Amino acid sequence: MPFVNNWNALGVAAPVIALLLMLSVVALAIVLAKVWQLRFAPLRVSGAMREALALAQAGHYDPAVNRLSRHRGPVAQLLAGAVEGLAAERDAAAIREAFERQGTVVLMEQRVGLRTLEMIGHLAPLLGLFGTVLGMIEAFQALEAAAGPVDPAMLSGGIWAALSTTALGLAVAVPSVIAFNLLDQRSLRFAQVLDGLISELLVPDVAKPTAAPQP
Repeated sequence: MPFVNNWNALGVAAPVIALLLMLSVVALAIVLAKVWQLRFAPLRVSGAMREALALAQAGHYDPAVNRLSRHRGPVAQLLAGAVEGLAAERDAAAIREAFERQGTVVLMEQRVGLRTLEMIGHLAPLLGLFGTVLGMIEAFQALEAAAGPVDPAMLSGGIWAALSTTALGLAVAVPSVIAFNLLDQRSLRFAQVLDGLISELLVPDVAKPTAAPQP
């Protein structure tokens, strides 16, 4: 079978390639899971959610909570909890503390798997280099053990098998590092969105123009 023959041709590099393939599957699974999870946590606040926020600022807490309850995702749930705190006349500092505590839980859930993705991005090139070193050692051992004239194809085949692990390691590492950085930056922006929303809800608007004094 061609696949079996090619796999056997990899020699000692075959286990390293198998490990790199497994790491690529893990990285892909993490990225797909994050994409599915983050689609319920958009960075843009919808117009309906803005309307609910305006209702809460005007003191219409029940309609605001009703509007927020129609939305899926953690942002609406966090805002609904904060609005309910305002309706119960809780202290603003306590509402913010509860909001930030629950928001931290949401952020931690979003960051699950990111450290693994980062580790794969750092580890894959090293594994690829390790496989290349093993393959080169095997190729030169075969060259040393050969009796008589050396067939260049034997050496080139060993070098090809060795370098393939480096190529695969980079192919796994580059997308993993890119995905990690994109997801990491997104979680930071999401934290800024949450901070802006709770500040907008709790901090009174002091920028309203004051009436000019009458002469």
